[in-house]
Amino acid sequence: MRTAVLILFIVLLTILAPSFSFAQNISTSSAIPKVEYELPYPGLLPDNPLYYLKAIRDNILKFLIRDPMKKAEFDLLQSDKRLGASYALLKKGNYDLCITTLSKSGNYFDDAIANIFKAKKQGEKVDQLLDRMITSSIKHQLVIREMQKGQKGDSLLNLRFQEARAHDFQERLEIIKSD
Repeated sequence: MRTAVLILFIVLLTILAPSFSFAQNISTSSAIPKVEYELPYPGLLPDNPLYYLKAIRDNILKFLIRDPMKKAEFDLLQSDKRLGASYALLKKGNYDLCITTLSKSGNYFDDAIANIFKAKKQGEKVDQLLDRMITSSIKHQLVIREMQKGQKGDSLLNLRFQEARAHDFQERLEIIKSD
């Protein structure tokens, strides 16, 4: 019985593990510079009935990671995936789930910042990951700004709030880097 459960778990991990690149080319004319940063393929979207299996897998993996550097990398990956999923959900017209997923993306990014700060306090070399996280936060701002096109009312307000949150992440990371 244990063997069957283990095999099922491995098969689910293999099926649900994304291995593609989810590139987005977004240009804007405002103060946010364009960056070369590819978002990972989001895999199953939250509107898929099997998504809960992916969520369980991700929660187990997050629980098992103890090193703050590795946890920060994992949280950054999850944040980037959820940003891509949110963008895809908006394209599909599933606005409510788009905003929820975008908020979760921000929560993962917030966790990544807390973990990179902890790793730096422990004396680990974090410069390379910090730079990647700063670039990611800029990409998040660009994607969210792109998502705002054609939105009105509460939807536009929610997206602007998420863009401001991503900008706040960038500022916090730059402070961590300068210390």
